[in-house]
Formats: sequence, C-alpha cells, structure tokens
Amino acid sequence: MVNQTTIVAATSNPGKLKEFELLLPNFKIISQSSLGIVPKEELGETFFENSLHKARVANAASGMTSLGDDSGLIVPALNNLPGLRSARYAHENATDEENRQHLKNELKKLELNQSKAYFVCVLVLLRDSADPFPLIATGLFEGVVKTTMRGKNGFGYDPMFYPKNSNVSLAEMDENEKALLSHRGIAMQILKTKIERFSSNDKTHSL
Repeated sequence: MVNQTTIVAATSNPGKLKEFELLLPNFKIISQSSLGIVPKEELGETFFENSLHKARVANAASGMTSLGDDSGLIVPALNNLPGLRSARYAHENATDEENRQHLKNELKKLELNQSKAYFVCVLVLLRDSADPFPLIATGLFEGVVKTTMRGKNGFGYDPMFYPKNSNVSLAEMDENEKALLSHRGIAMQILKTKIERFSSNDKTHSL
C-alpha cells in the first residue's frame, strides 16, 4: 500500500469526509465536490447498490480510485425505517435536525422513548468503472435510539443513538473514538484488510 495514494470520496457529507480522513490516514482523501462532481440520483434498493452507484459516478467523472459509502439507520419498530432514506427521512431536502425530530415524533406515535436500532454502512472501493472486482465491506453497529438527544459532536442521528450497553450517545463521544467504534469504522477496518491483501497479491494493480 503506497502512502498518500489519492482516493475520491463519493460524498458531499463533511462528517463522512472527516471520518474517512481519520480512518484512512495512509491515503489522501478528497471529496467529489472538490472536483466539481455532481452526485446522481440514487435508485438502488439496497445499501450496496447505492454505494456501488456512488463509487462508479465518482470514478467515471474523475478517473481516480473512488470510495462509495451508503449508510443509514434501521429501526425495526418502524418497519426498518429510516433505512435507505436516512438522509431524507423528514423530506427530500431535510436537515439533520429535521430528520432527528421526525424520528422522535415517529417513536412517540408508538409511545416509545427508545427502541432497538442499527447503523449500517456499506463501502465500495473502485479502481475504475469497469472494475470486475470492487472491494466491498459492511459494518453493522447495534444500539438504541432514544427520544432524548445529547451531545454536540458527530452528525445525523448521532445525538439520539446510544451504542449497546452504553449510556453515552455517539454525539457525546470524542470524534476519534466514535470513528473507530461506529458502523463506518467497522466497515473501514474490513476494507483496509482487503486493500492490504489485494495490494500484496496484485502488485501491478495495487492502489
């Protein structure tokens, strides 16, 4: 693995970008927006399909190794919502705060102050758009969502997500601790192992 190889992160989310930089210190991470790449509508029915789509769009526009990330919150009591619509749960252009309030209201409709939940992250790394062997990694992070929101760190649903057996929300954690512990951190550790194996086994096409 070569230090400071550039990877285009197929995201416009500054929180995700910051986590990528923390989790992949041996690579230079740049956002697709810095290259003027405009994301295309996500039409997939799974996290994997959307992540692959994002990576392909970024790669086709940049010609560089690209990293797609599709992630979301699953609450079984809400028929697995927000799921794929986690970033657009309240409405199409919802802010993080609007999405949190919408989730809080949906839980209250069921007279719930908390509920079992999972954060899911699927990462797809592509060297080129025709890559027949993209590197794929999935992270699952178990916890509960609560109507009580705490903490100022993180983004998205972090203030209302409490990891299993923890009384501290993700938004109350140090960003480095959260990045390693979270669904994205779990997926990234798997991805890094695959990158190292792939690079050592294929010297002519290493990242």
